[in-house]
Amino acid sequence: MKQEIAKNDHYEIYIDQVKNRFYIKLIGFWQYASEVPDYIDDHKKALGLLSSGFTVLTDSRTMKTPTTEIMELHGKGLQMLNDAKMSKLALVVDQLIVGFAGKRATREAGVGEQTGQFNDVKEAEDWLDGKDV
Repeated sequence: MKQEIAKNDHYEIYIDQVKNRFYIKLIGFWQYASEVPDYIDDHKKALGLLSSGFTVLTDSRTMKTPTTEIMELHGKGLQMLNDAKMSKLALVVDQLIVGFAGKRATREAGVGEQTGQFNDVKEAEDWLDGKDV
């Protein structure tokens, strides 16, 4: 069962301790990191409730193309996930440019090999669950 960690106009973070999964939904356009002052702290809260080997589902279908400052912020979040021993990350996108930004961010954070990119949340969830997709 999902447990809400954070929910605001820019993102939502949930965890599922049974599945050992971190869920994040990125919403709209963020121009400056100051618009999301708790982003990194909310990652820390969620990660404190998960075990090594957890999986991540990032839903960025409603996200707009990030600025350089926001790409750096996402990079810090990805690095935290990697440092906490994430096993797999599913990135759900429906805009080509957001997909390119996601690939760049995951590659730069050193998690490109663990990342799958999808157009559908169910397909992403199935991949994280180890099902053939």
